[in-house]
Amino acid sequence: MFFVRLIAITLWIIKHLIAMKTSICKNLTIKVVKKSLLFLLFCFTVTITGAHYNYSTPGLLSSYEPIYCSPEQVAKDTIVKRNGEKIICTVKEIGTAEIKYVREEYKPDLIFSIEKKEIDRIIFADGQTQKFEAEIGIYENVERNSEELYKIQKKSILKMDVLSPIANTTSLTFERCLKPGRSLEFSLGAVGLGLSEKKDKASGILFRGGYKLMRSPDFYLRGMRYAHILKGPYIKFEFDFASYHIESYKDIFEDRESYTLTKWALLMVFGNQWVFNDNFAVDLYYGIGPGKNNLEHLDWSYPYGFITFGKGFPLAFSFGLRCGFLIK
Repeated sequence: MFFVRLIAITLWIIKHLIAMKTSICKNLTIKVVKKSLLFLLFCFTVTITGAHYNYSTPGLLSSYEPIYCSPEQVAKDTIVKRNGEKIICTVKEIGTAEIKYVREEYKPDLIFSIEKKEIDRIIFADGQTQKFEAEIGIYENVERNSEELYKIQKKSILKMDVLSPIANTTSLTFERCLKPGRSLEFSLGAVGLGLSEKKDKASGILFRGGYKLMRSPDFYLRGMRYAHILKGPYIKFEFDFASYHIESYKDIFEDRESYTLTKWALLMVFGNQWVFNDNFAVDLYYGIGPGKNNLEHLDWSYPYGFITFGKGFPLAFSFGLRCGFLIK
C-alpha cells in the first residue's frame, strides 16, 4: 500500500512540472524524472528482496545491508512449565485437558499438545499472562486407573455407623484402599453403648471384616476419568461376629433372665459409597448370607450388630448407613 501511494505522488509531481513552460522547469523536470525513476526502482527492489539500505549521501547508494528476522526476534507465545522449562511457540487452542500449539522450526500443520497439569503459566505475545492452578490441573487431567490418580487421592476412610446407636451399639469402621476398585474394611463395636432406653442391659463386642470389590471404573463421561478410587457401587465379602451378655427384665414381678449370645455370619454385602471433595464419605449398605447363633433360636430380643434367625433358618441379615472422613 505504501509503495502504490508513493508512485501516485511521484506521478502527480511529474505531471505538474511538465505542464510548466519555462526551460528551467523543463530541465528540472528531466532531472526530477530521472531521480524519481531511480528512487522508484530502488523502492521496488527493497520491496521484493526485503533488504534494508542506508544512505550516506542523498541520491547515492552507499551501503547494502540485508537483515533477516530470526524466529526468536518475532513476538511469540511462551509456555512456562512447572519444572521451569520454556516453550517458544504459537498457542492455537486451550482445551479443558490440554493445550495445543505450533512451533516455528517445524511445518505449520504439525500441531503439538501438552497437558494443562504440566503448565504453570502462558505468556502471550501481547504481554498478557494466564496462570494455571496446580490442584485444578492435576484433577482435571489424571486418566482413569492411572498411578498418578492413586497417589494424589486419599486412600483411607474412618467411618461411624450412624444407625447403630439406635440399636444400643456404637461401631467404628476403617477402610483402606489397596488399589483402585479394591479395599479392605474392618469394624469394631461396643454392644450396649447407645441411645436406646430398652430395659434389657447388654454388654459385649462386635467385629466385622471384609474385602470390598468396587465397580471399575466409576468415571465421568468426559475424559473417562475416575471420580474417586473409593467412590461407587460395590460388593463386599464380609465376616461378622458378635458376643454379648444380656440381662433381661420381662416384668417387675418376674425373675431376671440372663444369658450370653454368640453369633456369626458370612455375608455378601451390597452398597454404594459417595465421596465428596476427597474429604467426606457416605456409605449405604445391606448384607445377607448364612449365619448362626449359640442359642439356636430367633435373635429377636434385640438385633445387636446383625440379625440371625436361628437353627431352623440359618440366615443372617444386616443393613446400615455410615458416614466418615477421608484420611491419608
